[in-house]
Amino acid sequence: MKKNSVKIWAIYLLAAGSLMACGTQDIQTGNLNVIPLPQEIVETPSAAPFVINSSTTICYEEGNEKLAGTARMLAGYIKEVTGTEVKIGTKAGKNCIILKVDPSITHKEGYELNVSVDVITLTGATEAGVFYGCQTIHKALPITDGKALASLPAGTVKDFPQYNYRGFMIDVGRHFFPKEYLKELIDVMALHNINYFHWHLTEDQGWRIEIKKYPKLTEVGSYRKETITAPGSGKFDGTPVSGYYTQEDAKEIVAYAAERFITVIPEIDMPGHMLAALASYPELGCTGGPYETATKFGVFKEVLCGGNPQTLQFAKDVVNELMDIFPDAPYIHIGGDECPKAEWMKCPKCQAKIKELGLHDTEEHSKENQLQVYFMNEVEKEIAKRGKKMLAWDEILEGNPNPETTTVMAWTGIKASVKAAQLGHSTIVCPISHLYFSNPGYNRLKGISSVERVYMFEPQSEKLTPEEKKNIIGVQGCIWTEWTKDSVKMEWQMMPRIAALSELQWCNPERKDLNGFLKRLRHQMDLYELYGYHYKEDIEDVTISVKPKGQDGIAVVELNTFDNASVYYTLDGSEPTSESLRYTEPFMINRTTTIKARAIRNGRESNVTEETLTYNLATMHSITP
Repeated sequence: MKKNSVKIWAIYLLAAGSLMACGTQDIQTGNLNVIPLPQEIVETPSAAPFVINSSTTICYEEGNEKLAGTARMLAGYIKEVTGTEVKIGTKAGKNCIILKVDPSITHKEGYELNVSVDVITLTGATEAGVFYGCQTIHKALPITDGKALASLPAGTVKDFPQYNYRGFMIDVGRHFFPKEYLKELIDVMALHNINYFHWHLTEDQGWRIEIKKYPKLTEVGSYRKETITAPGSGKFDGTPVSGYYTQEDAKEIVAYAAERFITVIPEIDMPGHMLAALASYPELGCTGGPYETATKFGVFKEVLCGGNPQTLQFAKDVVNELMDIFPDAPYIHIGGDECPKAEWMKCPKCQAKIKELGLHDTEEHSKENQLQVYFMNEVEKEIAKRGKKMLAWDEILEGNPNPETTTVMAWTGIKASVKAAQLGHSTIVCPISHLYFSNPGYNRLKGISSVERVYMFEPQSEKLTPEEKKNIIGVQGCIWTEWTKDSVKMEWQMMPRIAALSELQWCNPERKDLNGFLKRLRHQMDLYELYGYHYKEDIEDVTISVKPKGQDGIAVVELNTFDNASVYYTLDGSEPTSESLRYTEPFMINRTTTIKARAIRNGRESNVTEETLTYNLATMHSITP
């Protein structure tokens, strides 16, 4: 963040009379280069900034309740970030932040922001566009903590998103999170211009949404007796897990998200991942049970019976209640992933249904896979009756679904999104390799490398033609909660990588610049800290880079942080402190040495980064055959 501190008398020369109430309080000026980076920013350094003080009024169009709600939220952001309490009204004048709608702006979520010394005018194509412009104001403000007045630099911003679907998924099936905490996570999504909350509501390990026609789903299926302690350990913690959302709870979450222009997409995963439902209603399975809500994680052979009419009716009843709870959701996600067919191969009802439908094994699709497609298509017809579309994971492609009616969420890899788009499906890209923030393999990446993996990912593969690329309608990050049962771990998995995700979703890929992003990341993380979020702190650690100098066995060492923080280091194996050597420029080593370094920011110490350079005859020499 750029901070320019000036005395109030200097501002008088440019805006005499408008700031009389400010006394001699200092002013700090923010920066319009926020995350996600707007499409176009033009600053006017020679012009005076707009200073926010207690006389500032946020003005909105009278009678527009959505703008009124956004004005209240912006006032709250300003209070939290700067300590200044502003007014809200409908009559515009000087010292105003004016919110208005102009449908002539091209993109429905686009906005234009004009900042001058007297007024800020924020115009959106829709109320959603105004909201995203308010988020830009929110993130452009300097964090003053009431010790100085905040101002925004004079200039203009013209902005709109790259993708219409900008999603984040949270799994509450494995571990339950209370509705008040989900609201906090929705606020995190809003901070990053995310507009879809994909709510994964059911799993083998727990059913989390009330379905009134099937009360046992929550009476029985929302409970498991214990949980495995680690992958493959065979040991269990003996601690029961339970919890579910009433339909009123869910409607409350939907309303809270809608105020922030976020649409909630519910998911009931079927016909696999259904052990909690089978424990509640064993007659829905191929064998009739008994079944138990899963205490381990993985893929289970016990799935809904694909040939039982009662099971299909159950699925239709559930999605109909879902559509009542989520009336504004354009999609209903019905999963379709990881459904083993071993039980279907033995089940008389499934095999009878296969025969009735005239299904046969083909080179590409088994008859059981085709039975799943039939099952999903029947559910989809129920969804289509209500004017909605079906969303499903990319395994749905194993049965050749209709691209006109099925939107694919491609998670298994980049090949899946390429295949889905080539087949003509509207496709949301969320590969496990880059955008599963809870994946234990990729979570081993630390610091800048973990952010870089997300930031440098390109959702539109070069294997797609320009026409096929149009089928990539969105990008999504996901958190699965097998090993995530508290808010701290939830948040460090999200942050700061969700900032990189937001740039994938919003920004022009031609402007992608990791170094520029990292420079802007510091302020975003300061906002996380202000709001009490737990970001993954290894992003603040020092990066040690060692390179050879010439052919003399000399190593050149560089110590860097993403935000150019003060770095202290030692070469004798001792722990670095603020009294140690301060890094100012690259230095050279020509012997076995242990380098230890840590960054210190406003008295807060990072973890120690350590690297030992062991010398022998080959060290720092090129290898020749």
